[in-house]
Amino acid sequence: MDILNWLYIKTQGLVRTEANNAKTDLVALGANVGFQKRDDQYQTYAMTLADAVNSADAANTAYYTLDYGIDGFIIDVTTTKGVIEITNFAADVPDPAFATAVPLIIQNSDITFGNPDNLYLQLSVYYKPTIDDNFIPYLLATGAILGQEVAIFNANPAVAGANQGTGFLYVYYELYQF
Repeated sequence: MDILNWLYIKTQGLVRTEANNAKTDLVALGANVGFQKRDDQYQTYAMTLADAVNSADAANTAYYTLDYGIDGFIIDVTTTKGVIEITNFAADVPDPAFATAVPLIIQNSDITFGNPDNLYLQLSVYYKPTIDDNFIPYLLATGAILGQEVAIFNANPAVAGANQGTGFLYVYYELYQF
């Protein structure tokens, strides 16, 4: 959008802080279209506010895999939210009834760790057990020095089954610095 359009919007008092309807209100954007037009490679286009928010949200979400037996317990992420699939976890399953914990450290180079008062963390866990697997994962944030430090406990008080921890462990996270 060229500057004259922005000046018109501003002078007419059309700048707002709230949308009327996110499904129908349009947001003007510019994209590099790769050809010269009036000495400007950018062309204006519009999308609904709802579509803009959803596409930005999808671009900021990713899927990661951590092989706990090979890579260890530290994972580097590049998005503020996503899914971490932890594979090869069976040998490191914590003891039943919260007796022990194993670590998980989520690192992101865009976040300065060290002051947990400036971090927002939300964790959700999904575990699909296999036959004779009674592992019930329980995650607890424990610090933020090397990254977001998380302890993984086994909440099930029963004795470990033969296939303990061989199921599918997914950690859904949101991690923001403010």
